[in-house]
Amino acid sequence: MDMLISVTPLSFTEFSDFVVASVDWFIPSLNEMSDLNGWILKMYLNGSMYYFKSDSEIIGLAVTYYNIKKNFVYIPYICVRSDYQGHGIARQLIDYIVSQLASHVYEMYLEVRKDNKGALHLYKKLGFYEIEDRGLKYLMKKEIQKISV
Repeated sequence: MDMLISVTPLSFTEFSDFVVASVDWFIPSLNEMSDLNGWILKMYLNGSMYYFKSDSEIIGLAVTYYNIKKNFVYIPYICVRSDYQGHGIARQLIDYIVSQLASHVYEMYLEVRKDNKGALHLYKKLGFYEIEDRGLKYLMKKEIQKISV
């Protein structure tokens, strides 16, 4: 199986289909959002996409928003198909994002549910730490060492 990370823009249909297919992989389901379609469109129009494909199928996807003035990136969505979880795909996506941005981004943020033990463990191994308790979620931060180019 050949897997490559890509940043080539996906079509809206490819992007939306993957996010919609993933809604019930989250607890609570993303279907509980008041405007799921608007959220998907916002990410598609304003975010940068990083994803893995196996053959022609998306198996992992991360979306990032950049704040260039404050030199940080926020990850509003990162998801790996359940049958590919535990194979290092989320780690590789985050590592790739860091490697691409390390010369001009100094911090990375994401939210994670407190009961998502697997993701919490992974994010802590990757250097994220909790900076804010948001009820059912933590806001986590990772400091990125500046790389001179």
